[in-house]
Amino acid sequence: MMDINKRVYNHRPGECRIVEGPKQGSEDFEVIEDKQIAFISSGVVYLPKSPSDVMWKGEIYLYDLTKRTYKAELIPVLNLENPEEFYPHGLSHWRMKDGTIRLFVVVHSKTFQHSIVVLDYDEKKKQLNHVKTIKDEKFVRPNDIIATGENSFLVSNDGGTQTEFGNMLELISGFYKGGVVYFDGKVSHDVIENETANGISLSRDAKTLFVSHINRETIGIYAWDQKMMSVRKISEIETLTGCDNFHIDPENHIWTGCHPVTKDVVAHFGNRSDPTLYGPSQVLRITFSKDFQKAEMVEILADDGRLVSASTIAFPFENGKQILIGTVGRSPLHCDVNVPLNLY
Repeated sequence: MMDINKRVYNHRPGECRIVEGPKQGSEDFEVIEDKQIAFISSGVVYLPKSPSDVMWKGEIYLYDLTKRTYKAELIPVLNLENPEEFYPHGLSHWRMKDGTIRLFVVVHSKTFQHSIVVLDYDEKKKQLNHVKTIKDEKFVRPNDIIATGENSFLVSNDGGTQTEFGNMLELISGFYKGGVVYFDGKVSHDVIENETANGISLSRDAKTLFVSHINRETIGIYAWDQKMMSVRKISEIETLTGCDNFHIDPENHIWTGCHPVTKDVVAHFGNRSDPTLYGPSQVLRITFSKDFQKAEMVEILADDGRLVSASTIAFPFENGKQILIGTVGRSPLHCDVNVPLNLY
C-alpha cells in the first residue's frame, strides 16, 4: 500500500520548464478550452497539525496557453467572506448563459474547515468575484469538484477523519469514510458512500463518472444519471499508482498526475516546506475500451521528484505538443511533447 519496494526511472517527453508564480503548489487546473487559459489552485491546506503551521497564502493563478512566457499570473479574488481562510483545492467551471465563466472551488481553512466557494470571472478586469460560499455537513473532507449546472455540482470526499492519525487509521483499516456527494443547488445527496474518492471527472457527454480510488490505486468507472442523482458501477481498473486528478481531452483520453511511491509523497505532505522532501511524479494518458473493462496506459513522464514533486494533474494543449503538470506543494511544470503517444 505504501509502495515500499517501488522506484521511479526518470524520463521526459521533451524539454521541460518550471512555471513561475505558484510556488506553494498547483494542485488542480481548470482548462477553458475556447479561451486557451487554465486556472491554477495554489496553497492547498491538507490535514494540518496546527493552524500555525500554515505560513503561506491560498491563491488562484491564470496561465495563458498561447504564450511561452512560462509565467502564471496571480488573479485577485474579491469580496471573500474570510480571505485569510481561503486555501483552494479542487477546481471546476460552468459557462453561464451570458458567457461568464463561473468557477467552483473546494476551499479549506487553516483549521481545516471546508466549503465550496463560487466565483465569477471578470475577463476584462482579470479578477474573480465572490458569488457565494456553500457549507454542508456532507462536505466532510472535500477534494475535487465537477460543476453540473449554474448552482449544482458533484464533490468528492477523500476520507472522513480530520487528522493525520485518523487518516492513517482509515488507510490501514480500509474502512473509508469518504465518497461522492451531489449538491443540486439546495440539498446535498450521497452518491457514493464509504469509499475513498480523490479526483473525479465526467465524460464529455456527462454520462460517465471517473473516480480515483487513490488508496487502492484504482480508477472506478460509474454510469451517472443526474436526474435520478445516482450512479451504477461499471468497472474498476487497476493503475498500480495513486492517480490524483483527471483531465479528459477531446479524444476522450484521460490525463492524470499520479503518486507512484506513496511513502515518499506522505513524507512530502507532512512537511512540504522542506526542500529535501519530495514525492515522485508520474503522468499517464489512459484510454478505456468502449465497455470500460480494459484500459491502455501510456506513461508520458516519470520523475523522482527533484524536477516535479508529487504530480496531481496534467493536460495536453497545442494539439498535444505541450503538457502542463500540476503538483501538491511546488511549482507546475510545462513540457514539450516530442515523442509519439499512439503506439499502435
